[in-house]
Amino acid sequence: MTLRPAALALLFVLAGCGGTPPDPGPPPDRRLEQANQAGTRALTLNQTTEAIKQYRAALSLAYQRDDAAAIGDVGYNLAVAQLRAGAAADALGTVREIRAELERRRQPAPAELLLVQAAAAYRLGAADEAMAAAQEVLARTPLPPETATRAWFLRGAISADRGDTQGVAQALAAIPPSTQPDQEADRRELGGRAALLSGAFDRAALEFEQAADQRRLALDYRGMARALAFAGDATLRQGRTADASVYFLRAGRSALLQGDAATGRALLDRADQLARESGTPGVSAEVERVRKAAVTQK
Repeated sequence: MTLRPAALALLFVLAGCGGTPPDPGPPPDRRLEQANQAGTRALTLNQTTEAIKQYRAALSLAYQRDDAAAIGDVGYNLAVAQLRAGAAADALGTVREIRAELERRRQPAPAELLLVQAAAAYRLGAADEAMAAAQEVLARTPLPPETATRAWFLRGAISADRGDTQGVAQALAAIPPSTQPDQEADRRELGGRAALLSGAFDRAALEFEQAADQRRLALDYRGMARALAFAGDATLRQGRTADASVYFLRAGRSALLQGDAATGRALLDRADQLARESGTPGVSAEVERVRKAAVTQK
């Protein structure tokens, strides 16, 4: 069976043409499709808790149906929703579960599922697993361009963490300029990482600021906060302590409002420290306001 709305739309278009009506094929599992579509609608609205609930229901129905294609599709959707919700460990667990099920059937895991595994492992600090999954994605052919560029971004980010300038340069060369905000953000962020490694801190700060702008356009606020924090680091290395405190404030405030309390508090603490060192009381006052607002909202 298929769960893709585009495929259903195509059937409706064909049904409107003249001639003999096409064979509708076997009846779909409406409960499964409805749960999966409800999850997608919730995820589009960034209602990750509801999306996870609906995708879990759909996955249970896919197992009832014993449908490998549905298990792979819905399992991927669930892992994406979990990753979007900041539950990287849950996302990684889901990916491993789905991979094991597909392996029992001697079926390869979709490249997109491997990409979620790489992203989740990277967030959890499991760099070796993340790199292996990203390389497994890139070994697939043919590969959708957007999947390939995202895998290259993860490879480049891991290389940057390891201080591997050649690895970062290789990944950066594989991601062309794009009008798509998410791809352009990946390219800008890797450009910033490369500039940091080479000591070009002013260029790094500019690249990270532009990466943050593109993440915002892509509605990737977690990535935006990360890029702002990198901009703060690059700016601090230039000796611009007051400006760095503002970047860390912006990154920490966004992360905290997204529900990532640990990251948000750490970035706000950094902003407050730098603001005190540079004599920027306005930043410290905003940090305190955000902290109090976060406590009040609990």
